Amino acid sequence: MFELRRDPVTGWWSAIVTDRAFEHASFTVEAAPVEGTHCRHCEEAPEDDDDDVRRVTLRTNAFQIVEPGREPAAQLSMLPEVAASRGSWEIVVGPRDHHERFADAQPHLAERLLRAVRDGMRELGAAARPPDEPIYVQALQSYGRQAGSRSQHLNFELYAIPQIPHRVAEEIGGAARHMISRQTCVWCAMAAAEEENGARLVLADERFVVVAPAASRSAFELLVIPREHAADFTGLDDEAMGACRATLQRTLGALGVLGDPPYNLFLHTAPAGERLDQTFHWHWELHPRLRVIAGLERATALAVNPAAPEYAAEVLRDHLARAAR
Repeated sequence: MFELRRDPVTGWWSAIVTDRAFEHASFTVEAAPVEGTHCRHCEEAPEDDDDDVRRVTLRTNAFQIVEPGREPAAQLSMLPEVAASRGSWEIVVGPRDHHERFADAQPHLAERLLRAVRDGMRELGAAARPPDEPIYVQALQSYGRQAGSRSQHLNFELYAIPQIPHRVAEEIGGAARHMISRQTCVWCAMAAAEEENGARLVLADERFVVVAPAASRSAFELLVIPREHAADFTGLDDEAMGACRATLQRTLGALGVLGDPPYNLFLHTAPAGERLDQTFHWHWELHPRLRVIAGLERATALAVNPAAPEYAAEVLRDHLARAAR
């Protein structure tokens, strides 16, 4: 039985399998290590500082802006011409010999990584660029080869993208429509409703609410929503960053019920320089990579989730409760 559910922010639909009981073995996928034993980040770490967190630029002008050619035939056939190259690709890396999961990193190190991510986003967002060209700084972490990780080293990636990505643009538009029609932030409303209902609540602490979204696009997808309404992650002070670190590590630790799964963790925040204080609400999304994309999804762009978020939340809550004993 597929249950079609609509995301309250973007309006996109997901097909949730609601008549399948949770089978642990069906969702246990171990993260595959990145091939090879050489680690350039360990090799390049400063000799005199074994506790250093560094930003490493992997590529400048990382994004080529490709447009159809000016000639009529080129426009019809979409023959590309590179109009410009913009943006960058960076990585924030932990000290030498730190190949542990972010969930297992020492709190002081995990917090320093997040502070470096925040500071890097501030710097990239403030960099000079052509007038009227947007910039979106995407922070993310990929763990396991199945999730696209290119390094076993403890890290976060930063991409300065010279456009607003489609998913983020959909969230911005959906949030504005919700504010106009309901006079409230959609993420604030979602966090409050899910905490009160409890069926999809994974954890709630002083500053964050973690839920399995009702229209989850993938099995065990999680949404980490700050209680305090703010559009821009880069506005967090160091105290708030410590709370963010604690919640992220606890949330990632909950995935231990699945063994050591590959995952993508990414941040959605306001684009650099955009004033979206009233409508947007920064948040983290966590997507374990537990299966391949099936034919129905490729054919229709309809996300199919084989694990109902109510099941996922219950399993994760139970695991956290056992771990706390």
